[in-house]
Amino acid sequence: MSRDSTAPVETCFATPGVSQIRFTEPTASATGAPASYWLLLAFLFLLYANLPFVLPASEIVHPAKVVAGAALVMLLAETIFGRRTLNFAWPEGACLLGFLGVAALSCLTALWPRQAAESLSDLVKMALVYFFIANCANTERRLRGVMWTIVIGGLIPAAGTLRNYLQGNLFEGRASWLGIFANPNEVAYSLVILVPVAAFLATDLGLMPRLALLGISMVYIAAIFVTFSRGGLVALAVVVALFAWRKRGVWVWAVLLVLVAAGLVLGGKYWSRGEDFSGLKGDTSFRQRFATSQAGLAMFADHPMLGVGLGCSVIAWPLYAPNDLYSRGALVTHNTVIQPLGETGIFGFVAFVAFVGFGIYHARKLALDSSKPSLANLGAGLEIAVCGFVVCGLSGGYVLTWFPYILVGMVSSARLIRGEN
Repeated sequence: MSRDSTAPVETCFATPGVSQIRFTEPTASATGAPASYWLLLAFLFLLYANLPFVLPASEIVHPAKVVAGAALVMLLAETIFGRRTLNFAWPEGACLLGFLGVAALSCLTALWPRQAAESLSDLVKMALVYFFIANCANTERRLRGVMWTIVIGGLIPAAGTLRNYLQGNLFEGRASWLGIFANPNEVAYSLVILVPVAAFLATDLGLMPRLALLGISMVYIAAIFVTFSRGGLVALAVVVALFAWRKRGVWVWAVLLVLVAAGLVLGGKYWSRGEDFSGLKGDTSFRQRFATSQAGLAMFADHPMLGVGLGCSVIAWPLYAPNDLYSRGALVTHNTVIQPLGETGIFGFVAFVAFVGFGIYHARKLALDSSKPSLANLGAGLEIAVCGFVVCGLSGGYVLTWFPYILVGMVSSARLIRGEN
């Protein structure tokens, strides 16, 4: 039956790595995208907009929470009335549920149970976004809609960071924005992962959309630079290099060389942060990051099964910090690989690393699938984006951030789309 038919379509498929799913819904031409999908896009945009920080009066109505609640109600209603059957992508979905389960158990033995419970609440919300994307972005057009939403939404923290830099609103010579983007490192990390998404989204588009996405990417890169995040700049170099390697075009390499030269010139002229890439052995910030990783391993050694509790490495830091290290306060583990190991033990570590690892693996498989080039391009962009997250995570603790769950959610969505077609 043609997908352009107005009759309902029922499919039953089982592809390698994806559990068998029966999906029944009217086609898009008959009913359009379901309400849960549009509410998902609205939530993702509000996530980047940080509206309560920009317009404090909006905090009264909690716009993001209201939209998220409405999206959940609509998804359940669509399921109950037969418009959809909830999808479950194996093994990423199982790994994420396993990580949630271990995180919940870690609350029982946490150094500060209340902190662990609050962190678990945040993780549940992030996991829900993963499953929302996997279920609602169930066509290539809808998946592209999610990508366009986060790419456009990323302009808000990028523009806010650049404005703060130009106005001199800096902290230790570094620019950032508000809310979840108040930390310069997290601003840089959240924008780095959008660069490859925008780059591969531009494939097969017309001249004007390509120029628009190029302009958006330039805004991202400028904002990443003024955060003066060394981890962010390294990750940016990695994702740009991976993009150039994938494209293998002469013009891509030429642009890459121009960007590298411009980065070196601007870096030497405008770098305002007290620390740079030289003298790392005597760099207090670098030593603190290295020490948090050592402390995270020590936490795991003392609590190998369930760790010190999700989100509690900041509480445990004073107990494990080196005596000779200067620190202005408690620090979270600045390594996304070691953070789940110290906070949730070996079981949580395995579940989280498997979740991200399978995301990269399946994104790579999508990128190599020549049967559907447009979907393969999106898979390549997502693969590089998740790799960018991993590189950023080597110098930052990003387990309790939204973006790995959004990225892997899009990978799972793309896999399910490939299975349907």
